[in-house]
Amino acid sequence: MKLEALITRFAQVLCLVAALVPAAPAGAQFVSPGATVPVIANAPGFNDTFWRSDVSILNVSDTSTSIVLQLFPEIVSGQATFEAAISDPISIGPGEQLQLSNVLQTRFGVVDAKGALRIFSINGAPLVVSSRTYTPGETGGSYGQDVLGVPVVGSGWVAGVRNDGFYRTNIGVFWGGFEPASFTITVYSASGEAVGTRDMTFSEAGLQQLSLDRIGVGLLLGGWVKVVPSDTGASWYGYASTVDEVTGDAVYRNLQGNFAFPSKLGQ
Repeated sequence: MKLEALITRFAQVLCLVAALVPAAPAGAQFVSPGATVPVIANAPGFNDTFWRSDVSILNVSDTSTSIVLQLFPEIVSGQATFEAAISDPISIGPGEQLQLSNVLQTRFGVVDAKGALRIFSINGAPLVVSSRTYTPGETGGSYGQDVLGVPVVGSGWVAGVRNDGFYRTNIGVFWGGFEPASFTITVYSASGEAVGTRDMTFSEAGLQQLSLDRIGVGLLLGGWVKVVPSDTGASWYGYASTVDEVTGDAVYRNLQGNFAFPSKLGQ
């Protein structure tokens, strides 16, 4: 099966699952044949941190399934940092869990980079997926953030954003569509005043991440962000990651949108 056909099938199945739960409360999550991790890493960060991502995939069906991993690159200055890739099928037995440690490096051989990951079962078996991106602590152990995507259709918002001497915030968008797209990011103060804006343009599928500094917001004691896509009928993923400047500890928040069905499959 061609890559494009696999992607389209994945999107069609997810849309079907979403259509079966129109009365779902905001933020509710259900088992489904696939999941999206909007950002994974094997990369150094500020304050001597080094971020890596582990992914766990649980087959909750009573039959075996094969899953496929689809990796998308981070896009920096309009250029992909590596080529997109798709894994060979990986078998998971009924009730079994697959643990992928440092998945970017161990499964795809990619280092010193970020990207996004789609996971789906070829036969439509339901999966439960979790992901953690973390860095080793200076005195042992580790700290990090759980990362799992929630699709947005139309505009998306995130609250509780800070950018000051104690915290810094990054805004990320994962676009998985076949066609080019753009997103307008606007940062607001707590009182609702726009304090910075910037566009993200995608000529191909991938991840882009910007710090609030790069959006033109040097100081924000508390505020929120709105992201508006050029295609209001397609689904996409967005997040804010707020990092403690002293410890390097991070909090991940998905952007949230109004409840709506995507008007296009394959996104």
